[in-house]
Amino acid sequence: MNAKTIAILILALAALALAGCGGGDEESAPDHKDAAAQTSLFLLDGDWTDQTGAVRVLEDFRGKLIVTAMMFTNCSYACPRIVADLQGIEAAIPAGNRDDVQFLLVSMDSDRDTPEVLEAFANEKGLDPKHWTLLHGDEFEVRGVGAALGVRFKRGIKGDFAHSNIITVLDREGRQVFQLEGLNADAAPVVAAIRERLPRAKSK
Repeated sequence: MNAKTIAILILALAALALAGCGGGDEESAPDHKDAAAQTSLFLLDGDWTDQTGAVRVLEDFRGKLIVTAMMFTNCSYACPRIVADLQGIEAAIPAGNRDDVQFLLVSMDSDRDTPEVLEAFANEKGLDPKHWTLLHGDEFEVRGVGAALGVRFKRGIKGDFAHSNIITVLDREGRQVFQLEGLNADAAPVVAAIRERLPRAKSK
C-alpha cells in the first residue's frame, strides 16, 4: 500500500467519524485527527471548481502557504466573520510576500454554492482572485476536506449548516502548521506562523 493510499484511507476514516457529528460542539476530536493533520491535504483526490468555473485539484496549490477555512455563502453571521478575520490576516502580511500566500475558502454547501454564487460572493467581499480561491466540490470531497481540517458541520432542516469555525495554515506541502478556532480570536499567532515561513528577503 503506497503513501497516497494510506493518506486517503486516514482522511476517509476521519470523514466517516465526523459525518455523524453535529457542528459547533466542543467534543474531543476523533483519534484520527492527529494523523490527518500530518498528512498533506494535496493527497486528497477529486476535482473541484473554483469561482471562475475552472476545474481545480488541491495539488494546484502546492508551493504556496495556504490559509484556509470552510464556509457557505448563505451563512448570516459566522462565515462573514471568518472572511473578515481572513482579510485582517491578509492585511498583516507584508505586501512583498502576498504572492507567497493563497487564501482558500471551501464551501460546505455543495447544493447552493455554485461557482457563479461563489464568484458573486467573492466580488461582494472584495476578494482578489489572484490571492483568493473559492472552491465548490461534491459532498464526498467536501467531507474529506472537513475531516482533514478538523471542521465539523451538519446541515439543518432549513438547509443551513451548524459548523465549527477554524482557520488553518498549511505549509507549502499542504500540511497543517497552525489552527485558530473561534470567531474574533486573536489572529497574531496565525500571522506569526505565516511570517516565519516567508522568504526573509521579502519580509523587510
